[in-house]
Amino acid sequence: MKRACLFLGLLLLACAAQAAEPFTITDEFVAYIQQGANPQGFGLAKDGRFYPYSTSLGRRIAWRQAVADKAWFAAGWPKADAVQQLRTDLDRALAEARQLVARQQPARSFDALPRAAQEMLVDFIHSEGATNIAPAFVTAVLAGDRPRLIKQHLYIRWQGPSPDNARNKAFADRWIYSRKPDNTK
Repeated sequence: MKRACLFLGLLLLACAAQAAEPFTITDEFVAYIQQGANPQGFGLAKDGRFYPYSTSLGRRIAWRQAVADKAWFAAGWPKADAVQQLRTDLDRALAEARQLVARQQPARSFDALPRAAQEMLVDFIHSEGATNIAPAFVTAVLAGDRPRLIKQHLYIRWQGPSPDNARNKAFADRWIYSRKPDNTK
């Protein structure tokens, strides 16, 4: 009987591990990131190209991306190229999120986390950098501790010397005040 229960338990664990799908960057997630990074569409001209704009962190383009080519000041950056670069940046943040989870909780798989937890980690790593995220925030996300997220980490991001109101509002609208199911647990 014990062997049967052990086998059944191992089978359920194997099925649960197989059921976890790798996280993918969806169009809806990209739209959320874009809204938080540049809700006013700064620098987007009628010709559909982005031009650099000033921030407290220096000149940025599109969705707060660094100005990598000085030619963009005169010629602009095609929106499709900006979106592709944003997706590349999010893929990089995703790889860092997987590494962060593996370091902080080696027994857990990033892909086994609830989608909300995955998105929060990728979002914050993209905007803040993996080394700049408060360990308490990561712990709260991995624990699915929504009350602690709301109470201690609602307004966590800064843009230079000031709170990053756009990103903080986008995060709160998506995860705190939305009618989305609480799937952090």
